[in-house]
Amino acid sequence: MNILKLTSGREISYLNEVEIRMGIDERNGEERYKNELENMGISDITVHKYEGGFKIWECTIDLCDFIEENKSKFEGKSVLELGCGAALPSILTAMHGAKEVFAQDFNASVIEFFTVPNFEENPHSAIVQGEAMGWDDVPTKLNGRKFDFILSSETIYNEDDYQNLHDAVAATIKDDGVAWFAAKFFYFGVGGSVPSFCQFINERGVLVASETKVITASVPRRIIEIRKVL
Repeated sequence: MNILKLTSGREISYLNEVEIRMGIDERNGEERYKNELENMGISDITVHKYEGGFKIWECTIDLCDFIEENKSKFEGKSVLELGCGAALPSILTAMHGAKEVFAQDFNASVIEFFTVPNFEENPHSAIVQGEAMGWDDVPTKLNGRKFDFILSSETIYNEDDYQNLHDAVAATIKDDGVAWFAAKFFYFGVGGSVPSFCQFINERGVLVASETKVITASVPRRIIEIRKVL
């Protein structure tokens, strides 16, 4: 078992690679999810095939620290995590009293062998649902469900996904809700960036996006806050 220790000292448990592999082997995962798992451990991301859900990314830790700084806000709230992977941010909100958590990832193998087991390894009383779908499916599959908080980390690297991310947030955020996206300022060699994402969101006039926290590092990072235009 791995432990993520936050700046505050709080710890979140998550499965290590050996435990993930054991789960895959025990439940015939290689056969059931062959197309998803064939690149696991070989590449971080194979676009729209395997989206890196078994890896803990830098900005996931940033988002967890930011949630910890705002921990009093989650009691009794509903939370959606987009592109959840390990789901450490949404697990943390559950530990801070979130009532309902929905964790979405592109890959069903990630949900079954990483997301759900990680929730089971940490103390909380939230109602948890994990489901695999694309961001373009979120508005229809969630069928009108609205959330107080929407969380996402390391998901804005591909500008081709901006419209689907915008629509997923617009369809699921409550009128007084907030979305927090943790991201690198620029994704060199890939195309996405914080400025281009915020510009895309703001130009559509449905949501408003702004930088709410700066993380200083060799590769600068940001927390983006998104709210509904009322």
